[in-house]
Amino acid sequence: MTQPPASDGPMSLLFDVWLLNSLTSGLLDGILEETDLNGDDYGMYSLLRRFGPATPTQIRRWTGQRPTTVSAHLKRLQARGHITRSANPADGRSHRVGLTPDGEAAHDRATEPFLAAMHTLRARFVPDTIRERLVLQHLDSILRESAGLDPRPYRVALDQDSSDHDRTDTSVLAYTGAPLSAAEEQQVRLYIDFLHSQDANRA
Repeated sequence: MTQPPASDGPMSLLFDVWLLNSLTSGLLDGILEETDLNGDDYGMYSLLRRFGPATPTQIRRWTGQRPTTVSAHLKRLQARGHITRSANPADGRSHRVGLTPDGEAAHDRATEPFLAAMHTLRARFVPDTIRERLVLQHLDSILRESAGLDPRPYRVALDQDSSDHDRTDTSVLAYTGAPLSAAEEQQVRLYIDFLHSQDANRA
């Protein structure tokens, strides 16, 4: 494989994220091609199954998708008989959507090849995937704050999955408090860099 040429100018971080998103979408489509779902479907089904029922507005504020995109996607799921709509007990003017048993069954069928692919990919990722996920979570937080969206419905923590840690590393810092804002996370990272620089100076 030949090395790609250097770009004429620096590409932006947002372009890096877009490129990674495109690669992920194509990879998921290939993994799930023998199932009823594509990559976008699998994400939506997983979101509804884990965190639903949820209103279409909440789904939009979690995903950042346009209202028309969320509406069209939910209509496709409804046509398959995979979602159910119910009144929102917190607001009589809106409704919530969740997966039907058929929807959960379709998600189960797609999960089998997804997990098989993840088992293969896991060995190719760096050993410490938690820290990489924390970097992605930091980018996620910045983009959400910039767009005025809600926090994601889950949070990655350093001590979340011990299988993702290098078991010889005893310097893992656990934090179980309230989620930090993007600015607060950046301050923590700067302080950690400062501590590392002090260690290097003493060496």
